[in-house]
Amino acid sequence: MITSGQKSLLTREDLPIDQIIEICRRWNLVELAVDTSQRRPPADAALSSDGDPFAAVDLYLIADFGPGDYEWGFKKHHFDVVDDLEKLVDGRVWIMDKGILERHVADGAEWARHEKDSRDVIYTAV
Repeated sequence: MITSGQKSLLTREDLPIDQIIEICRRWNLVELAVDTSQRRPPADAALSSDGDPFAAVDLYLIADFGPGDYEWGFKKHHFDVVDDLEKLVDGRVWIMDKGILERHVADGAEWARHEKDSRDVIYTAV
């Protein structure tokens, strides 16, 4: 059951940036950013963490996985990156693909523009 004593989402200040950079390089990411627009859903006795998967997320990220095809809506290594980051931060990680986000922006989705504009970039390939 979700309680009002939920912990806060992780921010840049909570993250081991050097280790995250190693993960980004290992999986050839182009960019990784914290999605600062996300908030924990309000506590609601009618929802359990099983009923609302986003209630259990500790870190929202936006990643540019670089060129390549999508398979089942995800780029190669998406889940490898998630697994590595979840082990590193000892929490649940959700990654929005930047390419998909940019398509929503191009279609005029205001929520997508807000997410893209409010991201806090923590890694960019050089």
